[in-house]
Amino acid sequence: MENISDLASKITVLGIGSSGVKIAERLFHMPEMLGLEIIGMDTDANSLGKSSLANKTAIDSEWRGGYGCGGDVIKGQRSFSRERARIRSIIESASLLIVTGGLGGGTVTGGAPIIASEARACKKPVIFVLSIPFVFEGYNKNKLAEDGIKELLPMADILICVPNDLLFSSLSADAPVEEAFRKADEEISRAILGISELVRCGNLLSTDFSDLRSVLARRKSTCGVGVGLASDYDGLNRCHMALERVLSSPLLGGPGKIKNAHALFISVTGGSDLQIGEVKKALESVQSLARKNARMIIGANTDDAYNGKIQITLITVNFEDVASDDVEEFVSEKTFVQESAITASSSSAPEPPLSSEYEQQELPLLQISRGIFLNSSPSMYDGLDLDIPTFQRLNLVVDKGD
Repeated sequence: MENISDLASKITVLGIGSSGVKIAERLFHMPEMLGLEIIGMDTDANSLGKSSLANKTAIDSEWRGGYGCGGDVIKGQRSFSRERARIRSIIESASLLIVTGGLGGGTVTGGAPIIASEARACKKPVIFVLSIPFVFEGYNKNKLAEDGIKELLPMADILICVPNDLLFSSLSADAPVEEAFRKADEEISRAILGISELVRCGNLLSTDFSDLRSVLARRKSTCGVGVGLASDYDGLNRCHMALERVLSSPLLGGPGKIKNAHALFISVTGGSDLQIGEVKKALESVQSLARKNARMIIGANTDDAYNGKIQITLITVNFEDVASDDVEEFVSEKTFVQESAITASSSSAPEPPLSSEYEQQELPLLQISRGIFLNSSPSMYDGLDLDIPTFQRLNLVVDKGD
């Protein structure tokens, strides 16, 4: 593995498959992408032909004949396996490789593990930023994506998976399907730019690849992405505008995703006119929305490409392997409250006199009533009906003062 300080010297973004090529193309046309090498790679000649990327590569043309893999993962594996030498040359020329595309198809799902194995052989760090299909794209495509994650997880240094379904939190039901896919590509391209800024951060708040890897390495997670860009044209309060655009980002999934996140990546980038007050406000605003024990990776940087602008990038991370821990923590707290209540009530109440006859005692059951909410839909949160009073949900004994 290269020295961490050298990782920012040449960051290469490799978009694979038709979705990856589109993401790479959007990134290519951003004025802030200076310093990034962007490459598109696909078996589909039609996909590459429509792209305006300056650097694009058709792979396995001899066997695939310019056609895509048609959702066949085996074909994707074979196509990338035949191009190992070309893939290795791209990896060796980069200090850090960021691979992007959409899981669920044959090209990306089959090709991503090949790239990961070559990166490991070259001892080069690689970050995968991949989208997960919409639910309406069908069971088979989502199952392929899930299987691809399982295969890629132990091989990749960092795997960031962004569910496209997060778009439903910001798009209306009558939005065109084409608009949904376009927004997904735009947000992921912005997220990649933000990730590269995190790695390149050094002159303000420093972070590096090892920070990212310590949080995400070999842990299955889903991520939300929020990007907000504001300029002097937005007025004096450009930082506030950037924050608003972060929270309304289509792939973030709403402010609630920040509160529930186990980890957060925050990147603030501006030009030489970036003020310390803007950085402080941006970071404190995000932190105020997060849980207290959330792991935070924070970076702030200045770049001449951002003169007159400020960009805030936020990535929320939810780990699948800590859900049970959260439940256990809640159960243990609930048990402690119940035991405390029982102990308190038993210590204050006198012991009943012993009886020579056995009697059927009344069970201390508490009838739970929804009161005026009886005929309305329950307000559910994390499996709890919030219309039921807290003391009833926790079976607490209330001292009536008799």
